[in-house]
Order: sequence, then C-alpha cells, then structure tokens
Amino acid sequence: MNSGNNHGGQVDLLLRRGRIVTMDRRRRILVDGAVAVRDGLFAAVGPDREVSSSVTAAVTRDLKGALVHPGLVDAHVHAGNSELSRGLAPKDHADYGAVDGWLFAHRRPETDHLGALLSCMEMVMNGATAYSDTGGSFFLEETVRAVEKVGMRGMPGYVVLDDNPAVPGRDTSSGAMSEEEGEMLRASTGECLERLEDQMVRYPFRGGGRVRGAATLYGCMRCSDELLIGAKALAERHGAPMIMHQSWDPEEAAVSEALYGRRPVQHLDDIGVLDGNLTLVHMNHLDPAEVELVAGSGARVVHCPAASLRRGMGAVRSGAFPEMLAMGVSVALGSDGYSGRRDVLRQAYLAAVGFREFRGELPVLTGEAVLEMATLHGAKALGLEDEVGSIEVGKRADLVVHTLDRPEAHPRFRDPVDNLVYFRGSSTVDTVFVDGEAILDKGRFTRFDAEEAYRMIDEAAAAFEAGIGASTFAVWPLVD
Repeated sequence: MNSGNNHGGQVDLLLRRGRIVTMDRRRRILVDGAVAVRDGLFAAVGPDREVSSSVTAAVTRDLKGALVHPGLVDAHVHAGNSELSRGLAPKDHADYGAVDGWLFAHRRPETDHLGALLSCMEMVMNGATAYSDTGGSFFLEETVRAVEKVGMRGMPGYVVLDDNPAVPGRDTSSGAMSEEEGEMLRASTGECLERLEDQMVRYPFRGGGRVRGAATLYGCMRCSDELLIGAKALAERHGAPMIMHQSWDPEEAAVSEALYGRRPVQHLDDIGVLDGNLTLVHMNHLDPAEVELVAGSGARVVHCPAASLRRGMGAVRSGAFPEMLAMGVSVALGSDGYSGRRDVLRQAYLAAVGFREFRGELPVLTGEAVLEMATLHGAKALGLEDEVGSIEVGKRADLVVHTLDRPEAHPRFRDPVDNLVYFRGSSTVDTVFVDGEAILDKGRFTRFDAEEAYRMIDEAAAAFEAGIGASTFAVWPLVD
C-alpha cells in the first residue's frame, strides 16, 4: 500500500494541518500533515505543504494541529441484548447467570437493536470505526440495523454453540456460562452451521459493505468438533475469518485434557482448525507449547484486559501476550461485554500498564506497541488488514480527529503517542470518519437523533430493572 502523496487532482475531502499518526509501514508521524479522500479512500497522505498543493478539494477542513490517527478496531465486543443491563450488575460471579438468564428469557428484536445501538454509539464516541462480535445476536437483522444507523463497520453474528459433551456439569464459579444459560442458547450442529451460512450469505465478507458476516461462534469448549470443522470450511468458502472465544479460564484446559488428552489449543491443531484464518479471543491461559503452536500457525489473538481484570481471570497474571507479540503473533484489543466501557484506548492503557505492574518490569508493552494493537493488529484480527488500520493511500478513509479543547490534549508534543495512550485516551475524540464520511462530527452523531436513541435505550433498561428488581444487586439502600 503506497503511503505517499502521488494521487493529485480533484478529491472529495481534504484535511489539513493535522498531527497525523499514520501507522504506515514506516510508522510516520506527520507533524504538519494532510490527507485527501476520494471515493471513500485515502487519495493522498503526506506533509501539508505537499498534499494541499497537489489537490483540489470539494470540502476542506483546517484541523489547526489536532491529533489524527486511524480508526480504532475493537476486535471483540458483545453488542446486543446484554447491554441494557450494564451498570446494574454483576458485582460477583454469581450475578452473571441471573442477569443473563433474565435477559435471554426476555429477549426480543427491540432489545437486540437498542443494545447494539448503545454499544456502537459508545465505540464511535471513543474512536472505534470497526468491531467484531463472536456471535451475540438473537435477531441479527436488528443488530445490523443498529450498526448501519450509526455508520461504523461491524461484524455481528448469531449466537452459535451446540452440544459439546464438555458442557454438562461444567463448573461456573469462574463466571463461565451456566448450564441453564447453555440450555437456552444451544442449538443443533446443523442449525448452528445454517446460522453461520446465513450471516455470511446475507452480509458477504468480501462484498465491501460496512456490515460483514464471518464465522463467529462461542468456542470455549462449548462447540463440538463437528461444528468447529464445519465453521472453518464455511469461512474458507466465503473468504471470511473464523472468530471464537478460547482459553478464558483454567477450567477449559482441564475439560479439554479430560476429553481429549490434550490442551485446548493443541486440540484445535489436532482437528485442523488452528491456522492463519482463525482469531482466538481471550487466550488468558496457555502453556508454552500452546504459545508456540499459535505463533507457528499464524492465528490471531484478541486480548481483553478489562474483561479479565474485572472478573479476576488472569490475563495479566497468566497471559503470555507480550511473548506472543515478540514471536510475531498479531494481538488485537477488545472491550468484551460486562467489562465496562466500549473503549479501545482504555484497553490499550490497561495492556500497557498491567504487565508492568505484575511483572515489575518497564516497559514490557510500550505506548507504540499498544497503539499497533488497537489499529493494525485489530484490522488483521478481523481480516481487514488490506482495508483499514492505517492511514495509507488506497485504504479506506477511516480516521479519528481529536479536539484541542480539553486539558488532556496539552501540552502538544511533536511525538503524541504516549500522550494519547496515557493521558488523552478517548476523552478528546471529536470527529470520526468512516469511508470519508463524518459519522461523528464535533461530538454529534450525523446519521440519527442521539437524544431519541438515549430515550428508547433508557426505557428498555428501566423495563429490565423493574423485571429483575431494582434492589436485587444493590449493596446500599435505594431510597425513592
């Protein structure tokens, strides 16, 4: 991908005088840079004096030195039904089953739509332009409607898990899915494969759309070998990635060894699923042999630090993410579900500081490394590395502009990376472009009425609170 300025002429949009972190092959930071957009793609990227003199733009914006970087990729988000309960619970492991059980039992199209809408709004306001789920939709078309309403890129999918013999009797003390939840979500292997085929046919991965279907499934020892092998075949047929949870808790290794005499990643390799088209989410508990297998296979990994930290699952305590990065594994970042904010820069911060604290080393992961995880590695985890993740000529014009009107934006150093990771975070996100379209402009969504969306979301959440009981998880008294 050419990252220079060799495409002059008429363009649709010219952004001038920005401090641009390109994430291109040379990792150039254009201290006084400009980008030009034509037909939704970057047509020119370079110093402002060169780009602005070589193009004629229909629309020009002067960024006045504002920080610019590629759209962030949230490589693992559960965007859907469960979003309407966040902030109410859970407070401990036992709460998860109660909350999810109620939500699953009362799921309907509106809750999928509003939950996904809330997630997408938050992701965009925090600088993400693309995300992937491992399959959290009961009513996929309603999730898609939310993604399209906001205007970001999304890879949603149906809930997909079948009758793996590992499910019955599995311990749930770590916060894993309960047996009751599993019963509500499980389907036959054939039905699961039909769901995967349906989402990839309806939303082609190679179709160029903002919403794309992939082989997204639950994983975590909840899917039979037949389903895993079938999903891999479907992914290959449709030219799409396969994405699933893996190695979230230590129990998965015990279950796998009891069933197959092998650890989980070794078993994936044994059945021919572990390869360069597979993205594995969490991967908190691997032994050295599994790390070697991942590195040798070309599989991608998604690290979700906030999800693990909130639930004490060991991503920092036991995770080998720095080692995998050093071995050339692509390690992306994900916000996950009940972990808190849908905020990739928050995940980048936690990844940067968490390993330093636990290992007593500095730096372990640098600001530059975690920014690569939030952009380039995220794009690769979604199979979109040729389209997004950096600001380069020919790639899709997804980028984020930060405001200068907050104290976190100052002082303005020529090298803004550490300021972005450790100080600004997402608090200064101002404008977000996808395909050169400002879907968030100066803090306001451009495609829909955000106030009306918040009203509908709050009404649906109030119905959940009333149904499960406002005081069910409260520690302090609620006084009306």
